[in-house]
Formats: sequence, C-alpha cells, structure tokens
Amino acid sequence: MIKEREKIQCATCPVQYVLVYKQVKNINMRINDHGDVVVSANPIVSKKRIDDFVASKYLWIQEHRDKVQHRNAVCQEDASLFMLFGRELKIKHLCGSMNRVWYDDNNLYVQTKKGQNYQKVLDAFIDQQCHDVFEDIAHITRRILKEYDLPNADIKVRRMSRRWGSCIPAKQQITLSRRLIHYPIEFIEYVVMHEFVHFIQPNHSKAFYAIIESHMKDYKQRIELAA
Repeated sequence: MIKEREKIQCATCPVQYVLVYKQVKNINMRINDHGDVVVSANPIVSKKRIDDFVASKYLWIQEHRDKVQHRNAVCQEDASLFMLFGRELKIKHLCGSMNRVWYDDNNLYVQTKKGQNYQKVLDAFIDQQCHDVFEDIAHITRRILKEYDLPNADIKVRRMSRRWGSCIPAKQQITLSRRLIHYPIEFIEYVVMHEFVHFIQPNHSKAFYAIIESHMKDYKQRIELAA
C-alpha cells in the first residue's frame, strides 16, 4: 500500500501533492479520501516534469476534490444523507415497536424503539450489509478465479481509514474496509478481486495486475468509481 509522505508544493500551480516513488512507467495521480493529491512516479523522473504534469491536471484536481468533499459530507453515518453502495439516500428516523432498517429508491429508514440509540441501530445495519455483500462477492470472486484453487478466505470487516482492504495469505484472511459500503458494487468487486489475487501474487507486480485484467477487463474503470 502507498504510505503517505510529506507534501510538496508544485512549482507551476497552487497545488501541494504527496510524491511516492515507485517502479512505474507513467506518472500517476489520484485524490485520496482526505482530498490530498497523491502522485506516483519513477525515481528517474525529474521534479520539473512531475510539476508540469500536476499543473496540466489542475482543473481535474479541482473537480475531483469537489467530489471527495461532497462524498465525505454525505458519507457521515449520522448525517441526513447516506451513501449506500453508490446511491445517495435520505435518512428517515422513525419510532416503532422494533429496531430495524430498510431502504427504497430514495430513502434509508432507521426505525428504533423508544429510548433506543439510533446510531447503534444504523451501525448494526451497516455491519450486516457489509458482511452479507462482501461474503457474496468473495464467493463469486473465488468462482471466477477457480483455476487457482484459492482458499475459502475468512472475510473480516474493519474500520480502515487508509486502506480499502488487506490480505494475509498465511492466515487465509482478507480484511475489508467498512467504508466500502458507501461505494458502487463494481468498485467493491474490484477491491475483493485485488485482495484475492494476493493469494497468487503477494506484490503489486505486472504479473499481479495481469491476473486481475485477465478476469476483470474494466478494472481501471472500476477504480475510477472511487475517485
């Protein structure tokens, strides 16, 4: 995973960015969940060339930072809006005889008994949704990758602020970020595929991404769904 480094001021535009040196052919850029610009480049690439690249993407940076700010505003689990698998829903808090959560095309209904904690009920719903959906996707992913005879990995869900997931082959364990509940299913499918492929290739080599691409041709487009 990328480890965040010290921010660098671009010499040719009013943007600070985090520079990560990697063995990559092209200069790559992304906006992380905190709105930071993260640039990865080969160590042989000059600072001037990187600055010029960042400057050329200035409008793109502004646009995608706005998207991140909007998403962060509606992804707060106690806010009036909730992103559920890429869909923006209005939260409706109801009182009733039992605790339950359900949703339709426009609304997420959180019903609680009198005196019950609304956030705990919503948290329980989030945990159950993550467990059910992630397990289903993991099952499908293992079938897609059946030629590799992958283990029936133990799928865990955690609060993870910096990563989407992790894989520990020795423990046959995959951990997925609870935040994924806010993103489209297609992106979650990519993350699960990414982690399962670590059972085959432990690094992020060309061979690693070649396996992903051979089974998920549009994986790069899916990554963009989290931008």
